[in-house]
Amino acid sequence: MHDHPDNVASGTSVDEIADPDWFRAPSRREHGIAAALFCGFGVFFALLFMVNRGWWFRWVILGLAVWSVAYGLRHALDARRARASTGA
Repeated sequence: MHDHPDNVASGTSVDEIADPDWFRAPSRREHGIAAALFCGFGVFFALLFMVNRGWWFRWVILGLAVWSVAYGLRHALDARRARASTGA
């Protein structure tokens, strides 16, 4: 593989940049933030579903609400699991 000119200038090769060890798992705090955002968006979409009566697309909006809350709860469980593994 050839090194990109920007990487050669900084002394970092393409293989080092592609190293998966550079990327860490989300922290407990980051999981908590994601949980709050996804659950908040889910509530917003559920309220939007109720406001848009008589429009067929509201069922898609309800699907987004359910998906957002489910994904938010998954992040909340991951945050709880991260707290249990760190003992905090």
